[in-house]
Amino acid sequence: MTDDPRVDALAASELVSSSLLASLVGMLGAKGVLSDQEVHEIYEQALFLLEQHHAAEPTLGSIYDAARRVLEAEMR
Repeated sequence: MTDDPRVDALAASELVSSSLLASLVGMLGAKGVLSDQEVHEIYEQALFLLEQHHAAEPTLGSIYDAARRVLEAEMR
């Protein structure tokens, strides 16, 4: 937690968004709307976008590295 409540609110918002998106992709896969390959491709595209954003903000390397590890874990 930080002294700035806006940072905590932003972090919470990002966690909610990420959780909902991961749940949506998972449910679409579980219901057969997306194939396993399509789910995998969604996570590959997310990694690609993450790499593009990281290139634009190299000072945030540890945050991008952590995000990359999460996405890679989802792809297994």
